[in-house]
Amino acid sequence: MDKKLLRINDQYSIPEETLTFKTVRSSGPGGQNVNKVETKVRLIYNIFLHEDLPASVRFRLMAFPDIKLNKDGLVMITEQRGASQYENKELAIKQLKAFIKKALIVPKERKATKPTRVSKEDRLQSKHITGERKKTRSKRINLDEE
Repeated sequence: MDKKLLRINDQYSIPEETLTFKTVRSSGPGGQNVNKVETKVRLIYNIFLHEDLPASVRFRLMAFPDIKLNKDGLVMITEQRGASQYENKELAIKQLKAFIKKALIVPKERKATKPTRVSKEDRLQSKHITGERKKTRSKRINLDEE
């Protein structure tokens, strides 16, 4: 039996059986059609069920602020921008692919550097200028001393 796979890139793909789709009635404009047709699609993907993705990728995926994730590791993507259920399903799949592609990119490690001599001098110079400016504000002229 041939499994249907959702292709992420050349190395990774997701079996379609790990994806669950639920449909609900959409909110917002659309007149009577909104009250009749379930066009809103919620894609549910279990990160831990699919073991082809490395653990580091899964953890990066979980750390994204844009992803709605529950405590069981279920990613929930809701889409209702399209006019039809099929269109919303495709948009949700495209969004999941984009998140996984983004998680596959390994972030570069930041190398701690020290400030350069010129930047230190510039900082001290600007502090000196600010200090001089503030000194002139506090001086009061005493007319009685003359």
